[in-house]
Amino acid sequence: MSRFAIARKTLRDLRLAVLSVALVVALVATMDIFVYPEYRDQLANFEYPDVFKGLIGEAGSLASPEGFLAAEFFSWIPLLLITVAIIAGTGVLAGEESAGTLDLLLALPVKRWRVMAEKAVGIVLALVAACILGFAGFFLSKPFVGFPLGYGRIAEGMANMLPVTLVFLGLALLLAAALPTRSAAATLTIGAVVAGYFLNTLGAAVESLSNLRRASPFYWGDGSHVLLHGFDWVRAGGLLAVALALFAFALVAFERREIAAGGREWSLRRQLRRRLRARQEPDTGAQPAPLRR
Repeated sequence: MSRFAIARKTLRDLRLAVLSVALVVALVATMDIFVYPEYRDQLANFEYPDVFKGLIGEAGSLASPEGFLAAEFFSWIPLLLITVAIIAGTGVLAGEESAGTLDLLLALPVKRWRVMAEKAVGIVLALVAACILGFAGFFLSKPFVGFPLGYGRIAEGMANMLPVTLVFLGLALLLAAALPTRSAAATLTIGAVVAGYFLNTLGAAVESLSNLRRASPFYWGDGSHVLLHGFDWVRAGGLLAVALALFAFALVAFERREIAAGGREWSLRRQLRRRLRARQEPDTGAQPAPLRR
């Protein structure tokens, strides 16, 4: 098999998702740029509920360009990228196994770690491509409005979405390699996303959760921090380190996984029944009968 053939195929399979996400990102970026001048004066004296603090982040005000983009773009566009990462991350392992194609791929002269690594590279390239193409919305609309925030700072904000996305991609790959079904892996990963997102949002409004907020990846991937201060290599590096650790665990789990030929069905009730039946069946392999003289 040629080098990076699996990565190229993975990227090719995700091309429709890349174009769809890029189109949504570009449209939202264009809309935010064009509506900001109309809302700027109205939001200057607006009293924000405490729950909005998590969306605005360090910018402090929706009237500022940093606060407006943080709340209207960088607070939820990362969730769109994370959704694509979860779908792709669980699909390339557990999804292919259920479809009966993973065992055929592993039958080729290719090592398991290479399959996992190249599939991960393909997904990462797809996410990067979606961000780059989506940036066209800012690039094309900003000259018509004169948005008071430079292209460089906005591009840094776009790049800042990737580390937190890769954390949940690593988690999706790990759970897809460790759990028996794609639905189980996707459900747990989505649960982690929801818990992390609301912990970060509520932690900004509830004093008792302010310290726990630091446990959320979304806190370290705060877009408003980058829009105000520039790209933070320490925060991004920490998230990337977590993502690499999750990917390493995913490699180990995939190496130990028993691949089923075709879809595997799994349910807690079926497993409990199987264990109960095994306990109730008599032990036919007991001690042999004594010899008669």
